[in-house]
Amino acid sequence: MIVPGKNESNPEKVVQALSDLARGGTNALGASLVALASDVTETTVADSLCTEGALVAPIPTTQSAADARVWLKSTARGSFTWGHDASPATDRLFRYEIRRP
Repeated sequence: MIVPGKNESNPEKVVQALSDLARGGTNALGASLVALASDVTETTVADSLCTEGALVAPIPTTQSAADARVWLKSTARGSFTWGHDASPATDRLFRYEIRRP
């Protein structure tokens, strides 16, 4: 989805962005998979879309990830940290969605 700039004067670009939103388009999805590190209890992810107070929703993509207990520990400008149970599993893979305040 292309987000028009604050000073966009072309109404077609604004209409396209609204149409994309109406069809479920978003720029809030993380660009890559996150693997929870094995045998540790937190994982920090760098993402320029994140800001303080953001809601970062984990989306498990493997059974090991679905079995993991994951919570949002903190957010900051440009990153977030998930807390999670320690596990020897190396295939706890997640995508995520960021909702900014």
